[in-house]
Amino acid sequence: MSSIRVEDSYFTLFNIFHTEDADGQQVLFDQWRSLPPAETQPGLVSGNFHRGLDGRSVVNYAQWESKEAYDAFLSERATQGRLGSALNISRLDTIPCEVVHTWHPEPRISLDEPRFTVVIVVASAPEDQTQVLKEMTYDPEELATTPGYVSHAVHRGLSGEHVVKYAQWEDEESFRAFLARPKEPSALDDLDGVRVELFVSEIEYIRERA
Repeated sequence: MSSIRVEDSYFTLFNIFHTEDADGQQVLFDQWRSLPPAETQPGLVSGNFHRGLDGRSVVNYAQWESKEAYDAFLSERATQGRLGSALNISRLDTIPCEVVHTWHPEPRISLDEPRFTVVIVVASAPEDQTQVLKEMTYDPEELATTPGYVSHAVHRGLSGEHVVKYAQWEDEESFRAFLARPKEPSALDDLDGVRVELFVSEIEYIRERA
């Protein structure tokens, strides 16, 4: 089980792969399942691989002890080969970040209790990141009584261009019902150039230290 907590201070990445179809998704999962145990990779805490329900995306929520450990992993010949193979069938967006806020209880990622997962990626100009963070870390009181809501964590993109929320729901129906409710005005509406993407998925494979 992977936990998302501010106090762990992990170097965290959202690796979002975009494929042409579900066949591409499956090829990526087959490749990742063939990786050696996480204990053999210095500095790796966990990789949490989510299958996008759109049939064309995979989100890996990756936790590392440090950026240096991740950079060393990227420099390995085996890693470069696997990444090259993956990029033959997909496009990759990588967002390095840090956890800055969580709901209570904090999110836990488990195959024994899979959650309907929504990753919200907000891209903005660096000078607007503080305002976006303020909006994304505001937790309205009614969220605690929203049917089906489980938890979330907010991440600050280290480049200054992203804020990412990892949110968990009991099921897709609860999330769709929440989306259908009337929306309150958002401070993000007043910022120029803000782009919001939603990736809905379910956890399928976890590679973590024992």
